[in-house]
Amino acid sequence: MPRSCMTPMSPLKARRPKTVKQFCLAAAAIAGSVLTRPDFGYAADCQGTLLTGVGGVAKSWKLRDGTLAAFAKMNINIDGYAKAYHPKNFDGGAVIHLCNAGEVFLPDGTSYQGSESNATCTGRFMTDFARIGATDWNDPRTGAINWFGILGTGTATIHGRTVREVKPVLQQDGSGFYVSPTAWADNRVTDPADQSRYVNPLRVAAAVAPRSATANGAALGTFGVAIDRTQNHAVPFVVGDIGPRIGEGSPALARPVHGLPASDTITRQNRFAGQVDRNDVLWVFFGGDAIAFDHQQESALAQRAASAFNNWGGEQRLSACLSAVPRN
Repeated sequence: MPRSCMTPMSPLKARRPKTVKQFCLAAAAIAGSVLTRPDFGYAADCQGTLLTGVGGVAKSWKLRDGTLAAFAKMNINIDGYAKAYHPKNFDGGAVIHLCNAGEVFLPDGTSYQGSESNATCTGRFMTDFARIGATDWNDPRTGAINWFGILGTGTATIHGRTVREVKPVLQQDGSGFYVSPTAWADNRVTDPADQSRYVNPLRVAAAVAPRSATANGAALGTFGVAIDRTQNHAVPFVVGDIGPRIGEGSPALARPVHGLPASDTITRQNRFAGQVDRNDVLWVFFGGDAIAFDHQQESALAQRAASAFNNWGGEQRLSACLSAVPRN
């Protein structure tokens, strides 16, 4: 951020760098009215109840106001990025290999994850990808791929099992890239092949929440905050996708949590910048009313997340939770 729009901040205050213009807007909001003291009784309170088996982590913490918190890793979720997946993988300009986006179901009744090993990824998976694609993705004699990182349509019956979302969808703009969807989407964009319908992970600080967490208040379109206890950069976020466990965020979240600048571009070399392999990141999901996603108002999300963080209790309450939430 240029010094002309920098505001002195303590390490725990909310940060949300994006483009320079958007970062300045967010910084101005954080430094201004959003830092008014909340007027409810939980401002510095992190009393709660221990939960097990929620959020895909061993231990999580349910606060009295419905907040859900847990220590976990920071894995990188690039779903929603327009150049995430391409039929030619890296040769086509993709930053993620196709094997990370699908599970293969074979005619003999067996199945495997495409990313189970490097050898499987670049060898067996790509062989099956070509063979299954050549038979229109749904021939029971060749098998099918269930796509979960790529938008898929249609079904196939393989060895008596129904496999869903089997035909990968190319983006409607003719770029040659596959659609990389997010669970939180702009429903006003009616064409599911329009990539702008989905959350851009380079511009929106977004967290992934498992369904067990959404059932405990961490619904799509609600807000929260993440902080690495070893870095002390608090970054408010919006819940933008569904995944297997707490501990996954977009690059626009992971980078500032780790003290790195945000970027509107990403490469194979820096795609995992900000990843944390230890359970040092405290994830706090505020719950409450969800908002709808508007892809034309991405910059406003940073301000709304910062305001939600302040209303929840801000840095004072987050400091209390860093001490109170049990470690995993």
